[in-house]
Amino acid sequence: MQRIVGVAVALVCILTAQGMAQWTGGLAAYPGGYLLMTYRISTQDQSFTYTLELSPKDNGAYTIRTEIVGDANLEDIGDMSLFFVWQPTLWLADAWWLPYYFMIFGLGGPPEPNRTYVLPGGLSWETGDTVTIAGVQAVQGVLTSPSNPDEQVVLAISPDPAVPYPVLIQQERNEGGSWVTTCEMVLVHYEHRQ
Repeated sequence: MQRIVGVAVALVCILTAQGMAQWTGGLAAYPGGYLLMTYRISTQDQSFTYTLELSPKDNGAYTIRTEIVGDANLEDIGDMSLFFVWQPTLWLADAWWLPYYFMIFGLGGPPEPNRTYVLPGGLSWETGDTVTIAGVQAVQGVLTSPSNPDEQVVLAISPDPAVPYPVLIQQERNEGGSWVTTCEMVLVHYEHRQ
């Protein structure tokens, strides 16, 4: 449960980090309008859905709705709130990759396929082909760290500013020479209209 909540909170952190996105990523470059994104979050033990909905109002503000739905024991949740959109307060589990996700936005433009992005500390995000997830085209790549050689994160990020968050976050661990998915957050529904 902590891993699922950690990834979900990571998404919320991405939502609140609009000033950190320096190219066209995050809400800093969001073109406005109605947005609905629904994700399936799963580990080897559990599965949840996470929904984010932004509904514009006449005064330029938005009504923001977030929802996480799934089965869990009360002991798994603990005493902390699952989400605060404006001030996430949960420990981010093993989301070691989150600060580097933001750095990808500062590398001089939207992500491109078949390119290696070198990040501080020797990390790299090596992109491959463009993929389509929930009708959204995105550049998919693998984020690796020399300090965590047995862990990697598959990230798929759309260059379209109307898709302000990753469409895929897949944490993997090397177990006996094979990469095993430990946690996955994948977009399953996307709507945007002006």
